[in-house]
Amino acid sequence: MGTVERAMKGGDDACIYTTRIDFHSNSTEASSERRLNFAQRVSMALVRMIQGLAERPGFLVAKGGITSSDIGVKALAVKRAKVLGQIEPGVPVWELGEGSRFPGCPYVIFPGNVGGEDTLRVVVEKLRGQAR
Repeated sequence: MGTVERAMKGGDDACIYTTRIDFHSNSTEASSERRLNFAQRVSMALVRMIQGLAERPGFLVAKGGITSSDIGVKALAVKRAKVLGQIEPGVPVWELGEGSRFPGCPYVIFPGNVGGEDTLRVVVEKLRGQAR
């Protein structure tokens, strides 16, 4: 059992995150290709982690447009979802539909360019039911 599964079984939240590494190259084209390749590898690693979860999470939050899309389509197999609204301005929350990996689970699609320094924390607190 991995760290994420142990945290979830213990009633804790688990956060999987990646670093933001900027590739430098003399060639703009090579740099763009390297960045795209890196982003695709990171996305697929996150997808595999979510696909490997045996425990049903209480909620899921994905930050970043491409990351959110890949996790929704590839890891969660979402074909239908009910849009519940915005948990914060510009941050939609879905309820995953039947046929998805975790039907009924709230899934927050957090665009990478939305919110301030504390918005992600506020969203998680709301999902936990601990918002002030």
